[in-house]
Amino acid sequence: MVRVVDVVVDRVVQALDRPFTYWVPEELADHVDLGYRVRVPLGRDVAWGIVVAQSNREETTGLKPVLAVPDAFPVLTPKLIPLAHWLSERYLCYLPQAIRAMVPKSVRSGQSKSARGRTVWYQTVKPREGRASQKQSLYLWLAEHQPVTRQAVLAAFPQAGPLLRQLIQEGVVAERSAPREVRLGSAPYSLTPDQQHVVDTIWAGRDRPWLLQGVTGSGKTEVYLHLLSRVLGQGRQGLVLLPEISLTPQTVARFRDRFGSRVGVWHSGLSDGERRDTWHAVREGRMTVIVGARSAVFLPFLDLGLVVLDEEHEPSYKQEEHPRYHTREVALWRGRHEGALVVLGTATPALETLHRAHQGELGWTVLSRRVAGWRLPTVEVVDMRQELRENHRHIFSRPLLAAIDQTLARQEQVVLFLNRRGYSTFVLCRSCGQAVECPDCAVTMTYHQDSEKLVCHYCQRQQPVPTRCPECGSDKIRYFGAGTERVQAEVEHQWPGVRVLRADRDVLHTRDQYDRLYQAFLQGEADVLVGTQMIAKGLDFPRVSLVGIVAADSALNLPDFRSAERTFQLLVQAAGRAGRSERGGRVIIQTYNPEHYALTFAAQQNMEGFYQAEVLLRQELGYPPFTELWLLEWIGPSETAVQYAARVAVEWLRERLNAPILGPAPAPIARLRGQYRYHALIKSPNGEDVTDLLRELPRPDPVSLAVTRDPYFMM
Repeated sequence: MVRVVDVVVDRVVQALDRPFTYWVPEELADHVDLGYRVRVPLGRDVAWGIVVAQSNREETTGLKPVLAVPDAFPVLTPKLIPLAHWLSERYLCYLPQAIRAMVPKSVRSGQSKSARGRTVWYQTVKPREGRASQKQSLYLWLAEHQPVTRQAVLAAFPQAGPLLRQLIQEGVVAERSAPREVRLGSAPYSLTPDQQHVVDTIWAGRDRPWLLQGVTGSGKTEVYLHLLSRVLGQGRQGLVLLPEISLTPQTVARFRDRFGSRVGVWHSGLSDGERRDTWHAVREGRMTVIVGARSAVFLPFLDLGLVVLDEEHEPSYKQEEHPRYHTREVALWRGRHEGALVVLGTATPALETLHRAHQGELGWTVLSRRVAGWRLPTVEVVDMRQELRENHRHIFSRPLLAAIDQTLARQEQVVLFLNRRGYSTFVLCRSCGQAVECPDCAVTMTYHQDSEKLVCHYCQRQQPVPTRCPECGSDKIRYFGAGTERVQAEVEHQWPGVRVLRADRDVLHTRDQYDRLYQAFLQGEADVLVGTQMIAKGLDFPRVSLVGIVAADSALNLPDFRSAERTFQLLVQAAGRAGRSERGGRVIIQTYNPEHYALTFAAQQNMEGFYQAEVLLRQELGYPPFTELWLLEWIGPSETAVQYAARVAVEWLRERLNAPILGPAPAPIARLRGQYRYHALIKSPNGEDVTDLLRELPRPDPVSLAVTRDPYFMM
């Protein structure tokens, strides 16, 4: 009998989207196993691949041999091989694409570079005074967590190298060699009775996944920490998933304070060497807790006991490149197949998740009160139509102006939320009515006062502001709409001397910049924080007693069936930044559509009321959770070719499929980065598998087709 292996070669080509069988020479037999990397012949070439199955045969005629086995460990652990197949089948991607998403490049390519070597430890040796800065934030973090390794520092502060050298030169931080020691972490905090009930309930039912629905500030993180303690006590490992923007050093520090050096991080800021080291530490069981972003769901845990998906409603958990997976579904798959407890935590569950809870598919427990008896903020809705009728045309309503005055007079902090960047959202000619559009995208360009440029927020193209209309030559160019830049300018004009910070993607490009802003506002070095949705996510500022939502209905009219849900979630999360201390809090929501149910229920912070209203509408219109959506997107440089390809494919589908198909039609953004786009939407009844049909769809060149199951971005 000869040993043979099935190998998936690392080539993303349709013709190679299947395993190929090779025989194993006797001298390599002891070195090959499931998940191992191998070098194999491929036609006249050679290629790297991964073993996904093995067996014995009497006859190997026509088979080629495995040429080399470079590693002494599997790069895809055996328990994750079925997950790769599931990803490929569920999300219609090539199997090599699924494997690439699951295995870091530094591991997959056999890079030897590593963050290992001499262990260097850092600790503070004398106090340092200074204003909020990257350097001071790093010093304070070191003082709190010392002694710490260089790897731990760089995991929390990816750009810390030069700052460490400066702190050492100042004589306030020392670098020394020391043996690796396991810091045990601090003792757990006592739980409130509500938290204890939730922990006990989830633990008693840990054979099923759970939805933990807790109002903002209710102490969900402490529940996660106590569940982790129980899992670690069994000798198992835990994974805490967070939206990338929430992976601040403060968040990671909370887990490290509890569990010491057993905690690792996983995010986009890690170097290849750090990624490789963390991956091996998880696989070998040396690292028992990972706090990470979306892709951490694929780490090769030796014995996974708990997966927490915090802020589970966040759209950023949906991957927009192949494989277009949803992290929640992958986490639930791992829970089922590895016997791990899965906890989905949020104040505002995704409608599909809440529906699963209502149907009994998930356990469901609720934290309805904030910790320490803090009250939820009071909410006031301001009808901006009435403001206009009474000739008040300011970007801030009179109630919001008065509330900001009062808050600043009490020396408390204000957060102003507007989910639009820039100064003016579009530039218009008042003679012919033409708005300035991006030449490459079918969208208006946004005016940015900081750079005095028009910017396309889709392709990042920049151009000067025209002095005359490109269409008719008129000089009657005017600016309309408002973004975060304008809100900041209005605050500085209205309240001279007030210290204002702005948080959006135009000013925050790195994790360090985000942390520096967070620390500055937390330490009271600014009075007002203006920002987009990034400030609505899990930030805790005890001195904030007022949140103003400047344009609550900005996302309500988007051509997306989730627009009401996202508006509700964003408003509740933004409102949750207020009153996170004994001071209490107040929220003012400005809107031109105060009767809309999403705004009404958001003002009441009534998740169940919103769910009942929205789920009836979804059922009537045939949207999830009552159907499964497939978005088909045809893309190409010729609109005629794209339109033809879409029409032919949809006609082919309609002959073979009973499910409703909407389209094809131009996408809401019909041209993006110079490429034309057409959409069609399949509303597949739950349980009807359309994957085989979609794999066979005609795909005429040069038009490309992207298929997304459960799409989250419909533009």
